[in-house]
Amino acid sequence: MKKLTLLVISILLTSAVTAGCGWHLRDAVQVIGDIGQVHLDGDQNSQLYRSVAKSLKSSNVIITEISSEAGIIIRLTNQSSTSRTASVSASARVSELEVTESVDIMIVTGDGNVLLATTISKEKVFQYNEDNVSTNDEERTILKREMIRDLSNTIVRRLNATLRQTEKNEPKG
Repeated sequence: MKKLTLLVISILLTSAVTAGCGWHLRDAVQVIGDIGQVHLDGDQNSQLYRSVAKSLKSSNVIITEISSEAGIIIRLTNQSSTSRTASVSASARVSELEVTESVDIMIVTGDGNVLLATTISKEKVFQYNEDNVSTNDEERTILKREMIRDLSNTIVRRLNATLRQTEKNEPKG
């Protein structure tokens, strides 16, 4: 019984310390403050759209389908995936590929004021093995998933920074 009590106390203490210090799960980016409803505009079938929506929902942000109900609109456009040869071997064969994911984002207030318009991109390079095409495809898929998650986190961080900057620029009254 004494061991069980000590175990419960240590678990509670550990939970309190990690929660109090701001510790979060790896790659978990949270929206700071209450921003009301957000309209996410983009290809709803894309991995990036779903990832951004998941990040917003995990921050308790309400996503509305009707843009006129939103205080903030996040537009995701021109999403692209490209790959190119990063390096070649001495025998002029591809030895590394560079994979790039990019998207144009625009953060707009509900009344149409553009707060941010920019392009975000992530690049990764991986060793290309021409003798094992299936491994290359798996590697590319894993890298794409990581880059999509990174893009999503960057979008949420940019949203936070934009909202902080907007709050600073608002007149006090």
